[in-house]
This record gives sequence, structure tokens and C-alpha cells, in this order.
Amino acid sequence: MTRSAEQLHLVHRLAHREWNAAARSLGLSFNEFEYLSAVYEEERLQRYEDKHGQHLQDIVDALGVTKASASTMIAKLEGRELVERFQCKMDARAQHIVLTDKGRALLKMGFGVYERVAEAIATKET
Repeated sequence: MTRSAEQLHLVHRLAHREWNAAARSLGLSFNEFEYLSAVYEEERLQRYEDKHGQHLQDIVDALGVTKASASTMIAKLEGRELVERFQCKMDARAQHIVLTDKGRALLKMGFGVYERVAEAIATKET
């Protein structure tokens, strides 16, 4: 295995371990975190048409998942009040998806997992 592959494996292993440890206290699975991250990333980039979040298809494209699985997860996250949806002004068939304050707070805590992984890697390298 190349040095780069070994380093990537280490990062993956550490991140996986941190997520397993953090998931229960966060009340957030890695998969849920990935969806919140996709919503956040799209929000951050803002759609040029209307500047109000993004559509389900944006999340599908960002995560490489099916529309059905994305729709199911967004409904779950909406039920947990982590995201909210509202009608698109440009396309009556579509809805925008945005993070709630609660979703933003959980996402921030999820990013903390990666901060801990980065610290662990820095410690191993010194």
C-alpha cells in the first residue's frame, strides 16, 4: 500500500471510530450528518435563481443517492426539526430545503468530530 493510501486509511479509521463514539451523544448518525452537510453546502453556495436553499435534486447530486432515499431522509430530518421545506417561487413543483437552527447546531457538533480526528492525526505525526 502506498503512503498516501495508508494515510487515507488512517483518516478513515479514525473518523469512523470518532463517529461511532459521538453518534449516541450527538443523536446523529453519520448518514444524517452527510445529509445536513449537503443541505449546508448548498445553502452556502446559494442557488442563483432565488437564493433560498436548494431542491431535493441538488442533494441527490451532491450525495450520489437516489431521489427516493433522499426524500425519505429529508422527511426524517424534517420530522426531527433539523431541516424545513417550503415552496419554490420559481418552480411550483419543487420545494426548498434549509437547515433549522437545531440542524445547524447539530451540524456544528458533527464538524467537531472531524476537528478531533485532525487533532489525533496531528498528534500521531509529531
